[in-house]
Amino acid sequence: MTTERRRIDEENRQRIAAMSPEEIEEEQRELLSSLDPSLIQRLLGRATIEEGGTEQETKARPDIAKPRKTVKFAEVEDEPAGAEANGTSLKQHKHDHDHSGHEAAAEVALPTDSTIHFPRPPQPPSLDPSDPNFLEDLHEKYFPDLPADPEKLEWMTSTPKNAYSASQTSLDPKDIRFAFTGALIPPSLAAEIPVTMGLHHHGDAPDAAGYTIPELAMLARSSVPAQRCVAFQTLGRVLYRLGKGEFGDPGEEGQGTIGAKHTLGELARGLWFEVKKESVLEICLAESEGRGAAGGRHMGAKSYATEAVWLWQQGGGRRWKAE
Repeated sequence: MTTERRRIDEENRQRIAAMSPEEIEEEQRELLSSLDPSLIQRLLGRATIEEGGTEQETKARPDIAKPRKTVKFAEVEDEPAGAEANGTSLKQHKHDHDHSGHEAAAEVALPTDSTIHFPRPPQPPSLDPSDPNFLEDLHEKYFPDLPADPEKLEWMTSTPKNAYSASQTSLDPKDIRFAFTGALIPPSLAAEIPVTMGLHHHGDAPDAAGYTIPELAMLARSSVPAQRCVAFQTLGRVLYRLGKGEFGDPGEEGQGTIGAKHTLGELARGLWFEVKKESVLEICLAESEGRGAAGGRHMGAKSYATEAVWLWQQGGGRRWKAE
């Protein structure tokens, strides 16, 4: 292998020796143009290493395969001094003209503070919760584009002074309020009971604690089982106290009242009338027999209704005849 390599090397040297410098340069140029520059760089580095050179020297050599790029700038003829001066003066004049024009436009476009006026829309009146027109002002200020529905905002209004207060000279039996124990709540005590007792609700008198018989009868017809349970439990206790004469002796139905000593009897008769008018006993019996609002499927409501019927019977089981 070494002999063949030497033979090829001698033939190459003899051929190069027989060539003229012009032919050598032409062949070298043709060879460099046909090969990849990176390949030429590696071959030159290998030849240098074989001849005893270092790799750093090889890297330090310039890349002869890469042609040098040159940049030429076109020569610009010098303009006359007068033309340059005229151009400068024209530019300066134009700049001064534009600047003065902007200043004049700014002086015309920007009015003084005394002439600026931004119209304001009419402002609604300030809200005062104690104002009788508070709900109307509230709607006008915050919801002017929505239709007014005063009935939905009635719960926000304050309770009338004579709704259930001690200042009243007389009360209708339908307005008498009861606690969860079935005890009667007098008007003087209804306003003092805290809301944490759970006796306040959005009824006819939200500020007064307790439930009336019509309100309890309405809850007994509710589709919410929890409301029916509360209603049946309270109604049963009211019926027991009413039957035991705690609110007075009603006497016989249709009997009149004679003198002030029969005032409690009149109260009891009025409460029995409300029980009959609101069909309280019928509602309790229907729920206890599985014929209630939900078909008797709620065992809690059914149990409380059964208890209410039992308490009514323990109180005497009195039933006023229908007129």
